Amino acid sequence: MSLHLLQTKLSGTMTVRDDPEYEAIRSTLTFNARKPPHHPLAIIHVDHVQDIVETVTFARSQNLKISVRGGGHHWSGVAIQDDSLLIDLSRLNQISIDPDKRIAWVQPLVTNRELARHLASHHLAFPTGHCPDVTLSGYLLGGGFGWNGGSWGVACWNVMAVEVVTPDGDLITASENENREWFWAARGGGPSFFGVVTKYLLKLYPLPSHIFTSTLVYPLESLPSLVNWLNTTTQNLPRNVETTLLLTTIPDSSTGATTKRCILSATVFADSKSEVEHALKPFARCDVDHQVMQDLLAPTPFETLFATIDRAFPAGKRYAVDTIWSAASPTEVFSLTAEHFRQAPSEHSLILALLLPPRPRDAPPMIDAAFSLVAPLFVAHYAIWDNEEDDRTNLDWSRALAQDLEHYCVGHYVGESDIVDSPTRLERSFSTNAWKRLQELRRKYDPRGIFDC
Repeated sequence: MSLHLLQTKLSGTMTVRDDPEYEAIRSTLTFNARKPPHHPLAIIHVDHVQDIVETVTFARSQNLKISVRGGGHHWSGVAIQDDSLLIDLSRLNQISIDPDKRIAWVQPLVTNRELARHLASHHLAFPTGHCPDVTLSGYLLGGGFGWNGGSWGVACWNVMAVEVVTPDGDLITASENENREWFWAARGGGPSFFGVVTKYLLKLYPLPSHIFTSTLVYPLESLPSLVNWLNTTTQNLPRNVETTLLLTTIPDSSTGATTKRCILSATVFADSKSEVEHALKPFARCDVDHQVMQDLLAPTPFETLFATIDRAFPAGKRYAVDTIWSAASPTEVFSLTAEHFRQAPSEHSLILALLLPPRPRDAPPMIDAAFSLVAPLFVAHYAIWDNEEDDRTNLDWSRALAQDLEHYCVGHYVGESDIVDSPTRLERSFSTNAWKRLQELRRKYDPRGIFDC
């Protein structure tokens, strides 16, 4: 095997294990400061699609595995695999918008923030992910549960076509009208997808002119009452209101000590001030006792929403993350999570939950795609800490919470679950039928397992 032969065919750059800069480059491949202990055979920063074709063709000829790295934001570092040819897409970040047709072709390394900014200049929007620096590659491929999902739907449902390099080294376009099995798998297949998506065609929406948020802050002790109130309230909210409940630790302004709080935020994506006031009125009337603070009807354009999320997930930290979808009583689920949160060893750690409004009775069934699993309650827990010597304590906390939440779990979200340390999470991120179909398609289109890392 001669990796040098592959290098001669690339316009991008290739770094192999014995290169002096290899370890420094490998360490930049994940956002998480807790790096996976895996070493690809080579790291290939592609300049354009032909580099991907050449790499896949070479891997096929040499019986090597391919792994694909987008923005490196998957907490598990799933793209970093031993003895693989790792294709790094970080130079593919072009956007082409047709405002009249309300569509956009985007390359995989466009970030949520970049897409929102470009679309806003045309008064358009898309259900981008909540974290601004996450790229569209893993976000869309894993499903994409983003801003205003109640109205606009899951992000991958708004993908109209994809361009893909297949395990045979072919470049194809997949949509509802051609290569439909590829299209089905690309909308939610996540790390189980058996190709390299090089471009996405997105369906766009008019940018709401009034994006406002009401925020209520309570002591952790008020969580049971707050959850009961919220569970009732969300049943009647418009679908363009997104509610999140965050368990976090914040400084007490009077004493300087840290205090555990629950923060309830409701964001509406509306077209008039009257619509905003009507949609968020219940939060101004919340009668749960011991409220610490409220901030009602604050203007929160996308850039403000992104900045808020940015502060919660600082770079340079060590992370362990897991998620569940649950159909259980929110009161029971939050009773358990609150007890664990009180014992969190790091004050940076968070628990984030979404309570989804019920689907209208006349709503059409879920779109037939690999993304196939949702439930009324989504809970994500983030162990966040600074030092390697604290790994065991924080990992034990995260895994104990995940184990106890299993009782309430109907599945996981592939984009943020611990699918490396807990491989069963991957299968349980799909419905039974979708997982079976995904594996059948993998065997059909990638029988040699080039993408089976």
